[in-house]
Amino acid sequence: MHKTLMLLAFVSGFSLLGWSGDYYRLALHWAPVIYQGTASDQDYIARVDFDGDWIGNNNWENQPAGDLSAHVYYSVAETETHYFIFYSLFHPRDYEPFCLPSLCHENDMESIQLVVRKDGSPDGKLEAMETLAHSRIYLYVADYTVKPGYLRVRGRVILEEGRPVVYVETYGHGIYGHKIKLKKGIVTYRPGEVAEVPEGIDDEASYILVPIHDTLWQHRDEIGPGKLFDQLFEYRGTVLPAAFDGDNWGEDKANSPWGYPQATGDELSRGDWFLDPAVALAYHATFPTPFSFIYLYNPYLADLGLSGGK
Repeated sequence: MHKTLMLLAFVSGFSLLGWSGDYYRLALHWAPVIYQGTASDQDYIARVDFDGDWIGNNNWENQPAGDLSAHVYYSVAETETHYFIFYSLFHPRDYEPFCLPSLCHENDMESIQLVVRKDGSPDGKLEAMETLAHSRIYLYVADYTVKPGYLRVRGRVILEEGRPVVYVETYGHGIYGHKIKLKKGIVTYRPGEVAEVPEGIDDEASYILVPIHDTLWQHRDEIGPGKLFDQLFEYRGTVLPAAFDGDNWGEDKANSPWGYPQATGDELSRGDWFLDPAVALAYHATFPTPFSFIYLYNPYLADLGLSGGK
């Protein structure tokens, strides 16, 4: 690469991959196969604005009549050595057959993070995957040179046609990288060109990817009752919303993609898992060298006027 071009890429926060619009292609290449446990259409994945608005506390009521076509949110950050690819699944309801305030709540967003080493190939080499299930993040490895850190390794990443596989709970929607018993039916979601609605609780459907930065992140200042988000927290001097606004069966129970407080230990802060993934993943696991903390592309830290890494 020409030296001037390299300097411009570093200063602007963008790599050549970002300029070419190729982050979507990378996210699509690694987009997971999702085995979703389904007892009803309340287990179908959807857009946050499935009901035509960006209001959080009417989603429980609007779920029955909303558009439940399958969308998965994604984001990509790039360092000198790795890509960090984040996927979030949204459900309008976290529920049980019989709801109580301690069991159900309005809105539900659980997430997945992939660590892909830049090995000179167009798509890189998958090294690790983390999944979120309620109060815990689970670590899985695709390369046995990745060792435990703050988190223990739960198993090897399962691949199907080169894509990582995840299993999503019926009702509560926790995500796992190992097989779990899925109650009732199973909808198998695969990435495709059309956002489909399953025809029943035993079906296959395609989902499309939606960029977090161009959608949810642009609404991050819409905070308070009757808006999209609520529950403020401070991230390195900037106030951000930790949760979606929700009223039914409990207030504001679903975290935003950047609001997860899980697996922070003694070194991380709430938000690091999404906003500074190089630091978060290097704490969660031990990766072979080289492992860079210098971002070539991280639009969230750039928007906040922050730099990441150690």
